[in-house]
Amino acid sequence: MLRKPVRKVGDFNAASMADVTFLLLIFFIVTTTISSDKGIKFVLPPKVDNTEGVKVKGVVNVFLNDDNEVLLGKKGKEEVVSIEQVSSRLRALDREIAANGDSIIVSIKVTDGSLYKNYLAIIDQIKSAKIDRISLAQE
Repeated sequence: MLRKPVRKVGDFNAASMADVTFLLLIFFIVTTTISSDKGIKFVLPPKVDNTEGVKVKGVVNVFLNDDNEVLLGKKGKEEVVSIEQVSSRLRALDREIAANGDSIIVSIKVTDGSLYKNYLAIIDQIKSAKIDRISLAQE
C-alpha cells in the first residue's frame, strides 16, 4: 500500500511578536492625551519679603462647622445663614466695608467633619459675589 506523505507542521516564530507588541504599546502611549483635573483655581499673590499685618476691619469670617451650618459675619458678629444666602450677604458686607474705605477679605474656616461639597458651594458663592481676596483656613 501506498503511504501518504506526512506533512511537517510549520513552526510559528513568536520572537518578532514581542517587538510588534512593544511598538504598538509605545505608539498608543505617545499618541493618546491624558486629561488632568484642573482643580480649584486661585490666583496667589507674588511672594513679598516685607509682610505687614492684615487689617482686621475688612475681614469677614465664613465658618462651616461639623453640622454643615454656615456662620458668616465680622468677628464676634457671625450669624447662621444658608449656603444660598452667602453671596448676597457678602455683597452687602462688601458695600459696607467699601464705604469705610477698606477692601473685603473673606476668611473661610472649615472643620474636619464638614462636607466637601458644601465647602465648594461656599467657594462658588464667594466667587459669584465677585470677591477676589480669600483666605483659607482649617479650624
